Amino acid sequence: MIFKNGDRILFQGDSITDCGCRDTSNANPLGTGYVSVVRGLLSARHPELKVTVLNRGSSGDRTEELLKRWDDDVKPLQPTWLSILIGINDVYGKTKTPSRYIPIDAFIANYRTLIERAKGYGVQRLVLVSPTVIEDDQDTEMNRMIAEYDAKVQLLAREIHAPYVPARTKLLSAIKANPTVRWTSDGCHPTVAGHAVIAQAWMEAVGA
Repeated sequence: MIFKNGDRILFQGDSITDCGCRDTSNANPLGTGYVSVVRGLLSARHPELKVTVLNRGSSGDRTEELLKRWDDDVKPLQPTWLSILIGINDVYGKTKTPSRYIPIDAFIANYRTLIERAKGYGVQRLVLVSPTVIEDDQDTEMNRMIAEYDAKVQLLAREIHAPYVPARTKLLSAIKANPTVRWTSDGCHPTVAGHAVIAQAWMEAVGA
């Protein structure tokens, strides 16, 4: 088992990670997405394991917003593990809101800074999750761009010897296998089925 008693596993990202975790009226502080599914799978498969799972995803975030809140939303929580899923909003601005677009070189530079800061906070293990899908039609400029950002995240994970979670390709495989299932609600945000795919991919990638 890769996790040990006392580990603190923190998930960071945008709305795909958030899923209501910051809604104080929500009885589940992990939100309703893949983070909650991961917590459930860990508990079901390893009921004896005593770990703390935390979610600080924030809807709309790009790598730039993560950098601005990193000191507040990572450092004080003292995670031993940090999982990052980011990129959709960095790309989204290219055709929708150009002022919010983060080009790929800036995206990776921001990502590297996030990782270095996390290591400085004492994070022992990182997990890098690919950005997922952005529109129903996969043959669009933004989905082609997401594939390029995904490839960079995969290379970065190899560089720092971190588990890489192929969430995008796993979702694409599910969509291809059964297009009658609604894996996302709008081409971007996963449904329960989509979140389950991401959670399973995450568990497989970390060896849990």
